[in-house]
Amino acid sequence: MTADLALTLLLASTAVFGLALLSAVAGFGGGVLLLSVFTVLFGLRFAVPMLTLTPLSSNGSRLWLNRYRSKPSDRAFAGVGAASGRGSALLGSVGPLTAPFFLAYGLTRAAYIGTEAAAALPMHLTEIAAYGVGGLLTTGVLFYGVALSPRPWPAPGWARRSSGGSATGCPSCSSKPVS
Repeated sequence: MTADLALTLLLASTAVFGLALLSAVAGFGGGVLLLSVFTVLFGLRFAVPMLTLTPLSSNGSRLWLNRYRSKPSDRAFAGVGAASGRGSALLGSVGPLTAPFFLAYGLTRAAYIGTEAAAALPMHLTEIAAYGVGGLLTTGVLFYGVALSPRPWPAPGWARRSSGGSATGCPSCSSKPVS
């Protein structure tokens, strides 16, 4: 591994973890900022498909941690999910646009974080398939995506410990609304 590659992976890895931590607390925001970081580090052609691989891992870990409170099977989110998928294809990230729907439904802390993560997973899987069909999942994209995918995994746990349980999935934790 060259020094440039190692430095690029270190910078990207740090950004992925930090922004996964932001998403674990807020429920969104990491993707929008990560697109900018990936574009600077890798160029736009790599950044867009990589922005699907890494958040897939991040959302999976947030869903797992918040599994006791998430409501991924609720049919009320089908329309929001379809609209967010279309919006994500056009805008890159739609977390701030979909947040009002999840919050208006009355989801609280962990339920909001987990349900938003559950709604995002099918969207990311569909994007990966589309990028594969479109020839954008190159060996380089897959290398960086696989190398960076484990980085977000510890973020939800750190968020839970640092925020007093707001990003937790345990049944006995606080149920105060997300503010």
